[in-house]
Amino acid sequence: MLKAAVIGLGWWGKQIVTCLSNSKIINVTHGVDVDIDNVSNFAFENGLSIDDSYDNVLSNPEIDAVILVTPHLLHEKQVIAAAKSGKQIFCEKPFALNKTAAKRMLAACEKNNIIVGIGHERRFEPALEAMKDYYDMGKFGTLIHIECNWSHNNFTKNVASGWRKDPKQAPAGTLTALGVHITDYFQSVAGPVAKLKAQTAHRSNLFPSNDIVAVQFTFESGATGYMCNIATTPFYSRINIFGDKGWCEARENSNVDIPEPATLTTRWLDEELTTQTFASSNVVRANLEQWANSVLGNCDYRFTNEQKLHNVEILEAIVKSAKNDKEVLV
Repeated sequence: MLKAAVIGLGWWGKQIVTCLSNSKIINVTHGVDVDIDNVSNFAFENGLSIDDSYDNVLSNPEIDAVILVTPHLLHEKQVIAAAKSGKQIFCEKPFALNKTAAKRMLAACEKNNIIVGIGHERRFEPALEAMKDYYDMGKFGTLIHIECNWSHNNFTKNVASGWRKDPKQAPAGTLTALGVHITDYFQSVAGPVAKLKAQTAHRSNLFPSNDIVAVQFTFESGATGYMCNIATTPFYSRINIFGDKGWCEARENSNVDIPEPATLTTRWLDEELTTQTFASSNVVRANLEQWANSVLGNCDYRFTNEQKLHNVEILEAIVKSAKNDKEVLV
């Protein structure tokens, strides 16, 4: 079993601890937060030793791994420090805000034989796994187009820390909160992105900066794509894949922290519509446990370092395109 420390016990850090409470693969034994008084009750209820020093965790031989749930701008320094200390690393998304930082982080991890986990749990959602399975089986034929609108207003509420709404730390609206999940899933299906055009807008005063980000993609394969994230509308999630032999649509009814079923609708050349319902599952734990099992040598992790880097390249290109209002090569 991997003994881990969760770094950052805010809203999502607490979600991760809760999701891992019954894990037989990862034992969260420690927590780190700059505001110990605010998290002491949570730590006590979950049997965590708490500290306000990241360095203390890195020097603790009883801790095998760190789970970083910290502001994006801290990731590079924290990942490199953990790698040098020999700690296995799970890093919340986005891994970094630019490819230069991501390359340095991955190089440090590869040098020290660290397997990097990444917080893109959407790849583990049952409906999206089924959609990916259909693609891998060739059911869609030639991939033509992939698109998604994933929007919600969680970040207008008190659960969201202020840094998540800071354009310097979270550029292009909810790109770093929602969009990077989608671009990761897109590339897992359609492969690398060749170029993109992004647009942002500020429509609602319920969010302090741009509350819309919309992106058009052209993949290296020639397939096209589209993504939209809105930060000020009630929850909505739809992902579609279109091929010349059929199409598929996945619908989620709530965010990952609320257990509700999802549906998957398909239409192949026989023209019949088929809808499947998938019960919710603990996808956060599934991602973390697959990472931990790969660290323990029990399996491969489904995210490659090339994909981790490319998703940062896509993020950086979206931010640049939205700022300059031009198409950008990735």
